[in-house]
Amino acid sequence: MKNRGISEKFISDLKAGTLYPVLEAVLHDDTLCLEIRDNYINIYYRGGNMIRILERPSGYAAAFDIKYCDHKTTSEKFKQQILSAKTVLEYTNLIPFLKAEMDLYFYEHPKIEREIQQHILRENNRTSIAKDTDYFIADIEYANAQNGSRFDMLAVKWPSNSPARKISKGLGLSIIEVKYGDNALMGTAGLEKHFSDITSFLTMYPVTYICTEAQRMLNQKIELGLIQGLKEGTKITIGPEKKPEFILLIANHKPASTILKRELTNIIKTDTYKWLIERMDIRIASSSLMGYGLYEKAMSSLEDFINEN
Repeated sequence: MKNRGISEKFISDLKAGTLYPVLEAVLHDDTLCLEIRDNYINIYYRGGNMIRILERPSGYAAAFDIKYCDHKTTSEKFKQQILSAKTVLEYTNLIPFLKAEMDLYFYEHPKIEREIQQHILRENNRTSIAKDTDYFIADIEYANAQNGSRFDMLAVKWPSNSPARKISKGLGLSIIEVKYGDNALMGTAGLEKHFSDITSFLTMYPVTYICTEAQRMLNQKIELGLIQGLKEGTKITIGPEKKPEFILLIANHKPASTILKRELTNIIKTDTYKWLIERMDIRIASSSLMGYGLYEKAMSSLEDFINEN
């Protein structure tokens, strides 16, 4: 399999070439995030893919998903204005209007879980506390076409208060699944399905593969200035010999509900869990008082969480 990432020319054009207005827009607006794919980038807003920019032999092509205009107040004239945009710069100039369209779309078609993913990325990568949390987000909406697996987030664990923070080599990989509310914990897209997905992925590909992907994406984000507190020349490596983490981040679980404890209790009885726990540290994320900063000390094992709740 080919490791995702963008070319040196793509990076150079974002930093100081024809694509600089795109990077400048993201760097000056932390409601946007730039995610690296296979020879293209996605600019996300509120968890939705606002603009896709693809590198081609003849230059760069940009696209906006016109579905975000499918709401009650969009005019056909404005749709045509968006569809008539041809260049990356034309799309970049339309960002304030595209955001307004997406705001109206998400009012009618909420995607709260994806918005939370972007909030987590923002707090751990882009804000003033980013240098103090213990994780950096390498990617959101990581998808694998070969086996249909999709992980909400790939992160790099780099503890902030240890001497090791000065060493950028041999860091740990974390795969994060985000769930919003107790109803999301059950059913065809519930917690059990995610355990099956990650098991399927790891039986098909060695963990070194996903480590290489996360490492390359985070290094390219650092080079583009997208990680607060890390200098452009910083290079990280992920140590595949370190046991990776599988983190469940449950947003707005109702403490009085028994659903989460029941689902976790069922999961730890399965052969899937027994196979996976030998290969990954499985954790439940808790907030540090409030917020989405990720801290090593706020991670507990499934067994500890069940016993405490």
